[in-house]
Amino acid sequence: MVTVILSWIYIFLICTLIGVGTLRLFEKKIFSLSGYLITGIIVITVYTEFVSIFMKISGLAHMIVLLAALLSGYTNRNKIERLWKTYRPAIRSWEGFFYGCFVVLTAFFASRGEFHTDTNIYHAAAIRIYEEYGLVKGIGNLQLHYAYNSSYLAFASIFSLKWLLGSSLHTTTGFLETLMCLYAFRGLKDFKRHENHIADMMRIGILLYALINVTRSMSPATDYASMYFALYIITAWSENLCEGHSDITAYSLLSVAAVFAATLKFSSCMLVMLAIYPAYYLIKEKKWKEIAAYLFCGCIILCPFLIRNYFISGWLLYPFDKIDIFETAWKIPREYILHDANQIKVWGRCLFDVDKIDMPVMQWLPVWWKHHVSYEKMFLIAVLLGLLLEFIMLLNKLIKRQKLRPQLIILYAAIWANIAVWFFMSPFIRYGLAFLIAVIMIAIGEYLSREKRGFYSIVTGSLVFCILALVSYYGDEYLIDIGVYVKYRLRDPYYITQKDYDEGNMDSCEINGNTIYFSTEEEINSYHVFPGTCYKPMLERSTLIGNRIEDGFCAK
Repeated sequence: MVTVILSWIYIFLICTLIGVGTLRLFEKKIFSLSGYLITGIIVITVYTEFVSIFMKISGLAHMIVLLAALLSGYTNRNKIERLWKTYRPAIRSWEGFFYGCFVVLTAFFASRGEFHTDTNIYHAAAIRIYEEYGLVKGIGNLQLHYAYNSSYLAFASIFSLKWLLGSSLHTTTGFLETLMCLYAFRGLKDFKRHENHIADMMRIGILLYALINVTRSMSPATDYASMYFALYIITAWSENLCEGHSDITAYSLLSVAAVFAATLKFSSCMLVMLAIYPAYYLIKEKKWKEIAAYLFCGCIILCPFLIRNYFISGWLLYPFDKIDIFETAWKIPREYILHDANQIKVWGRCLFDVDKIDMPVMQWLPVWWKHHVSYEKMFLIAVLLGLLLEFIMLLNKLIKRQKLRPQLIILYAAIWANIAVWFFMSPFIRYGLAFLIAVIMIAIGEYLSREKRGFYSIVTGSLVFCILALVSYYGDEYLIDIGVYVKYRLRDPYYITQKDYDEGNMDSCEINGNTIYFSTEEEINSYHVFPGTCYKPMLERSTLIGNRIEDGFCAK
């Protein structure tokens, strides 16, 4: 726990300083602390992706970040001092004491427990590749999961600090969880003062997501990072819309953050639709410099992600085979990419058989529904009721000829576009959980913000009651899990150091004089040996291009 908290303090300082220095380029005003932190996370992640193309992520790469943070701190010391004065009263109050207790509690969960299944399959191993090589051409041939190339693993690798400590820290997910929850708590403090409660309910949505995933908060899982960023972007957009800020700079920066969210996991890709609103406004006002600046930022975020895709898989977007523009020695064969893409879809639909990829929606939908346990079904019903509540309130607005805010329309469109992508591509609940939560929370937030009279109030109030009852049932399942978790983890010896990555049973073989590892029993691609794969058949169909690991892998 102690090392986790110290790591969080260090990440907090570095990201804040980098964020302050970056946002200074846009406007000379004070942004919120969460805005600086999110900006710092994005900048450091993109930097790490760029650097990994040329060298491994070790001491040198980290020292450059540290020096940049110190330089930013010195040149922006007046702004940082004003920022400190803004938050100092809260830190020195009972509010600050509550935040401190929450940090300690979260550190308990982030120091022990179980790893996400995919962390054992490839997240941890991919971080090790960042640390040892930066990237390896065609590494997706050795195991297709490497080709998913989530930018979050770059952020996890820069703060792994294995080069310094001898073992790898995996504290970044816990840091994101703590950051998002404190952001939510801070905003909810003024609940009674807010006339519109959409942002407030989204803050509660962040806390609900944290509750669901807290027992695995030490796992550097790409799902968690993607969903936390999606929830933050939706919440911050709602805050700007509903709490009197109406700042086009904030909308523009959140649109840039949406591009970053797409590089975390493709399931968040439709958030980029948010850019429609600031783009329309900036074009209307003929602010060409601002447009160029934001487009440049979006391109800078995308460039290392796409370049890494090219080197890791030979494809621009993996596992999407429609953009086929490269011919390289290390390119993953089309039949492999199609099988992987189809497998993702059928697993999400709970069919578990690639031969059923063409099954019509109305045939696989009952199978998918039956596969879920009761509390998950309750949650999905709550989402449908949330949609119904939104429709009724929209209809009421149209009848009363009330003005519809374009920012909210764009937000709705982006959320439902993401849900559509999630549902038709791979409808595991965890892949789209942030957007499903957003449907519920925005609907309830709108209900709390509107005047309610007569039959309309009876209908909408009844829907809200049903939604809350269903979501409570969903949340109770995780509260029980947390209670059991704490009971059995109190005696775990992780109050100083953090639990290390799981060690799987690994065997090895030689290819061109290089040792390659593979899992023999469990699906654990061990962080502790490299390079490795969970799946021996993938290893058997691959080989090295040259005589070194750095030369890359290709299909036989």
